[in-house]
Amino acid sequence: MKKLTTKTVVLIGLLAALVAIGTTMIQIPIPKGYIHIGDSLVYISGIVLGPFYGAFAAGIGSMIADFLTGYTIYAPATLVIKALDAFLAGWIFKAFYHNGQTMARLTGAYIVAFIAGGVAMIAGYLAYEIVLYGFAQAVAGVPYNLTQAIGGGIVGYPLLIAFKKANLLKRMNPNELDSFADRDRK
Repeated sequence: MKKLTTKTVVLIGLLAALVAIGTTMIQIPIPKGYIHIGDSLVYISGIVLGPFYGAFAAGIGSMIADFLTGYTIYAPATLVIKALDAFLAGWIFKAFYHNGQTMARLTGAYIVAFIAGGVAMIAGYLAYEIVLYGFAQAVAGVPYNLTQAIGGGIVGYPLLIAFKKANLLKRMNPNELDSFADRDRK
């Protein structure tokens, strides 16, 4: 990882805030939680900021959302789980997509990235809920987490394309970040 600059800190904070807002503003309540659009921004954080900084932004933003919405019991787990989710999405996307490759390649890299992140999220919450509620109740929550992961992946893809087409990745991403935007500059 390279030197942390003011611009990098601002971008991490911006994406953390967007994750928190995306998680808290539009919610569909379900037993033991809610479904939201924040997961799309978790994936985008990992891809735009790179796996390390994106993980930090996603974990902090998601944890803040848990505090704001009254799910404080989930906040510590959410910090770790969403950070891992974004880390895997960013790392896998970086491994599979490079500038100049086709939209099909970008789409394939994104699908693999969000599936990996989603699996980590589902497994993480399953493990945490086994501790909280026991095995049967934890397993009952898996379909909701699966829906959340898939929904986040579906909403995140057009966001990624919009960022790319509007050249926002090139303008907002500092040179020191090893991410999707850095590969897109050439």
